[in-house]
Amino acid sequence: MISDKLKERVLILDGAMGTEIIRRAGKSFNFPEILNLEAKDLILEIHRDYIEAGADIIETNSFGANRIKLSEYGAESRVEELNIAAVEIAKEARKGKEVLIAGSMGPVGKLINPLGELSESDVYKTYAEQAEALEKGGADLLLIETQIDILEAKIALIASKESTSLPVAVSISYPLEGGRTVTGSDPETASIAFSSTDADVFGLNCGGAPEDFEEFIGKILLHSSKPLIAYANAGVPEKKDDRVFYPLGPEEYAKHAWKFYELGASIIGGCCGTTPSHIRLISERLRGRKPLKKKEERHFFSASSRNSSLIVGNSFPFRIIGENVNPFGRKKLNQELKEGKLELVREYARRQEKAGADALDINLGKKGESSPEFFSSAIRELQSTTKLPLFLDNSNLTSLELALLSYAGKAVINSVNGERNSYESFFPLANKYGASVILLAMDEEGIPEKAKDRVRIIERLYKMALDFGLHEEDILADPVVLTISTSQQNAIETLKAIEMIKSIGIHTVVGLSNLSFGLPRRKLLNSSFLPMAMERGLDSAILNPLDENLCSVIKACDAILARDRGMRFYIEKFGKELEIEVEEKRDFKSNAPEDELFYAIIEGEEKKAEELTKVLIKKGENGFDILEKILSPALKKVGEYYEKKIYFLPQLILSAEAMEKASKVLAPFLGTEGKAKRKLKIVIATVKGDLHDIGKNIASLVLRNYGYEVLDLGKNTGAEEIVKTACSQKADFIGVSSLMTTTMDEIEKVVKLRDSMAPEIKVVVGGAAVTPSFAREIGADAYCKDAMDAIRKIEKLSGESK
Repeated sequence: MISDKLKERVLILDGAMGTEIIRRAGKSFNFPEILNLEAKDLILEIHRDYIEAGADIIETNSFGANRIKLSEYGAESRVEELNIAAVEIAKEARKGKEVLIAGSMGPVGKLINPLGELSESDVYKTYAEQAEALEKGGADLLLIETQIDILEAKIALIASKESTSLPVAVSISYPLEGGRTVTGSDPETASIAFSSTDADVFGLNCGGAPEDFEEFIGKILLHSSKPLIAYANAGVPEKKDDRVFYPLGPEEYAKHAWKFYELGASIIGGCCGTTPSHIRLISERLRGRKPLKKKEERHFFSASSRNSSLIVGNSFPFRIIGENVNPFGRKKLNQELKEGKLELVREYARRQEKAGADALDINLGKKGESSPEFFSSAIRELQSTTKLPLFLDNSNLTSLELALLSYAGKAVINSVNGERNSYESFFPLANKYGASVILLAMDEEGIPEKAKDRVRIIERLYKMALDFGLHEEDILADPVVLTISTSQQNAIETLKAIEMIKSIGIHTVVGLSNLSFGLPRRKLLNSSFLPMAMERGLDSAILNPLDENLCSVIKACDAILARDRGMRFYIEKFGKELEIEVEEKRDFKSNAPEDELFYAIIEGEEKKAEELTKVLIKKGENGFDILEKILSPALKKVGEYYEKKIYFLPQLILSAEAMEKASKVLAPFLGTEGKAKRKLKIVIATVKGDLHDIGKNIASLVLRNYGYEVLDLGKNTGAEEIVKTACSQKADFIGVSSLMTTTMDEIEKVVKLRDSMAPEIKVVVGGAAVTPSFAREIGADAYCKDAMDAIRKIEKLSGESK
């Protein structure tokens, strides 16, 4: 088993398959996996060369051999055939050698709803099918690699574990600036998301330069105790003399590989651009060495969303978990939930995030309990509304499981109590999905009056949680706050329980508002009790983050109790006048349709944007004024948020879709007013040979909703078709992208054809394989790192300001 081998020595992974095929064959193929049948000797030779170079693990030529990818070539019925053939070739190559075969499983190439068209079930079935075929062929382990969305990677892991008996490694790619996945996860957040899953190995590959990996590995190992796999590209691809190449030779790359080893990587190899010569040098330097990873004790609790992390512990500030997404005592929200609506849920989530909450507790009342599909769809939508981690407050097992399947990150189950039905149901669920839990001091007999009896329940649950496979960093304890309206002793016993639980090393949380139930001046009581609880070690609380006085008390207590080191957060909040964005001062009781439409675009509320646009038109508002004074400024603000990393891809897409709804309402009222400028026309495509179109689709959507006329030619589009279409349609711009270095020459062909056929048309280029220097060298008018950068460059080139 791979786990046994890793206890003894570092394992050497092989190098690139795709770029090696191109290097040796001198041409590209419709899809590399077909070579398992049509050019078996080529794949066999590559495997043998890597084994001869010293690889302990070789990857099958099956990266894109999943049903969704293969459907692009009409080969979706050949999943089993192609994957088994891939393993058979690898087995033939290793004959007589002690080499492990890793079944390579790459991304499916499309995003999951609501970011894309796929359902979680689609993705699960796709990976399960491929995993089963690879196991049937005889693979020793599965490698889920180059993942650009942690939700897809998590579903792939679950599908692989449930469909096979093989060990599974998961590797994430961070191609975006600042070290993020395409959907906005950084290495630390991704590491937390997988820290408590049953992945056997976790790590990173492909995106970013090798020097970036050195920083990423450190962040990953803060939260992961799993063996770490690291295999980078041989630098950022460059173009010279009509040839695309990777700049790092074996000697230079081996220096980075050695650094990966020193930082704690246990499996080290190479990705795009690396060759058997790279692997040979790595093997010579690392052969037989024991892993250096230091096992550090993690005295904290962790959770994450797709885009942010939550760390709770003694060395961290007090954490605020927003309580307001809960229909109890909120008639309007309760009524909306009964009707199956989520507008207020999303609004409460946004308001609490802006107020400074660190996470959100989500309780959808009876509707959430009785309708699993409603609860899971709400959790799915909230992940595009807020970047904060979510606590799932629902006792229905089916509701929780559906929500966990759609949750991108490490969720928190609120809560597990001492009743057998509770812990026997929820601990396995937490273990399966890598979730955290809150232990509640309650059992079959209810909530004990005395602190010592509550602590006894917590201790018993804690031990059982560990026995079920959970870890220290997965567990928070809630000693339960009872209202003092029935007994003033309740608060005293809770304070005692907090202190006792902390003394045995378990981190704590309480539902603060329960204290004052049934009493006047509730805020006063809550803000008086909290400092006492914090002094006794309370780490976090589910409370109202819109209570400014309470949150100020928290900041002051953190400073006094030295949880805020250097009083940085206290000084930041109170030491100077904060610059608050206009929208943060928004009066949520305002009914002005102009203001409401502006915020509907910013907040991605499609239906609201559509309805409010109709209201303004009906009032007689000028359609062009609505576009210029409300919609365009709102979308520009969204772009600023995206650039500042306040918003990420999910929020960007939601706002673009809201703009699209409003624009459709406006369309009939723009042409007749004589004011509208001619829309700039853009032909956009992914070049021939490249079937990756996620980035292109995002750019197309955003450009369209910024007022450009976009003609999307799709993927795998030839240079001649792109330029001829641009000429016939009298386009102002051509936008082309490439994810694969092997197709970068196609971009240059587009530029050369443009030069000869229509030099007045501007060409902007982008994609993971493209660099600013490459864009300059081939004569493109601009390089665009993402959709928002494309808008900025197009505005500059066209002389327009949107």
